[in-house]
Amino acid sequence: MDSSSNATCNGNNGPEIPFVPFLFALVSWVVLKIILESVVQRFWPDFVEDLKVDIRKKYNFYFATWMGNLFKAVGLVSCTAALFTTSAETDIAGLMRPLNVAEQWCWGCRALLYIQELPEMSAFPELVIHHLLSLVAMMSILYYNLPRRQMYLIWAGLLNEFIGNARRILKLHDAMTPRRAWWMALFNCLLLCVFRIGPAFVALFWAVRGGMRGVSLFINIGSISVYIIYMCQMVRWELARFKIITLDLTRPAHVVIVEKWRINLLGIFMGGGLLATNLSALMLYEFGSDRVNSESELQSIMWVMLQGAVVSLLGAYLTSPFLKFSKGMGPRPWRLSLLGGFLSATATIFLSPTLVETVDRSALAACLALSYPLMDTVAHLSRSFFLPVARGVAQHASASSDAIKVLD
Repeated sequence: MDSSSNATCNGNNGPEIPFVPFLFALVSWVVLKIILESVVQRFWPDFVEDLKVDIRKKYNFYFATWMGNLFKAVGLVSCTAALFTTSAETDIAGLMRPLNVAEQWCWGCRALLYIQELPEMSAFPELVIHHLLSLVAMMSILYYNLPRRQMYLIWAGLLNEFIGNARRILKLHDAMTPRRAWWMALFNCLLLCVFRIGPAFVALFWAVRGGMRGVSLFINIGSISVYIIYMCQMVRWELARFKIITLDLTRPAHVVIVEKWRINLLGIFMGGGLLATNLSALMLYEFGSDRVNSESELQSIMWVMLQGAVVSLLGAYLTSPFLKFSKGMGPRPWRLSLLGGFLSATATIFLSPTLVETVDRSALAACLALSYPLMDTVAHLSRSFFLPVARGVAQHASASSDAIKVLD
């Protein structure tokens, strides 16, 4: 493929700015907001007077939320199109490639949202900081010609923003019931996990394979990692606040689902540890390979590693009665064998029919062996949940959800 027709080396041209979509969206925002304010004022004058009691936190926030819904919908469609129309071969650091139509509308809508919402949401410092950092990230990507597909992947998964906006609008209309709030919180958490946290992990792999080095790679990976941590924290807040999923740290520790079902934390930690071990083996295989692995190969390896995490957790439980000499975790009947889990994951690598033939299975198994200390570390951390919990820690963990302050 002749990349010179689609991209130029950094330094020959300045960064391309999507001026036309941005200016069109800017004018549309102003015009549509005037129309929306006029309609609401005409049909619900009492409601508008109530909003004007607090201009910053109610009036400006209400109309900014409605306008945000409209332009977020356009941005969601255009960013999804940009994700599927952007070539992975040319989306590398230092290579300038013109923005196609979908990319221009994606960047224009996101830039408009971050800029227009700043003054109207100034009463909420968290949103101001988020919007400013997002604008800095966008300018840095365009100026330094950094890969853009991971940004499109994250932007294309912002479906939960519509649930958050709907919740805020319903609250301002005094139409939010406890049952409705519970279900909206549940769907919000599901969307966060599926469309934001999951794709963010994929964006991490894309960032590593995007040709970035040094400071730019560190900043990119660091920002995505902070994003993942913040999204996980949002999920935890939502689940705890509406008591969808809560933690019971009394010995042995359990996860309580809708105050009815209890799941032992050992299995969850061990499953997460096995998954982290398998994914770290994938990263070791990618970094240690003497050639560039294709995207289909990495996807095949990732799928086998996910299979290995499930099989290894099952194998760790089934082999614990037989591997007496191996390191085990937890009181019976929850005892798990780390060696049994490792052997099960290794067997999955050699026996799985879904792994493409071009992948070196022996090298991948060796990478898994190098990742075994990570599993051992997670196992020792899990052990703490089977010891008596300090009274102060338990009280802190069971604090009322009213103490958790969230925006909506």
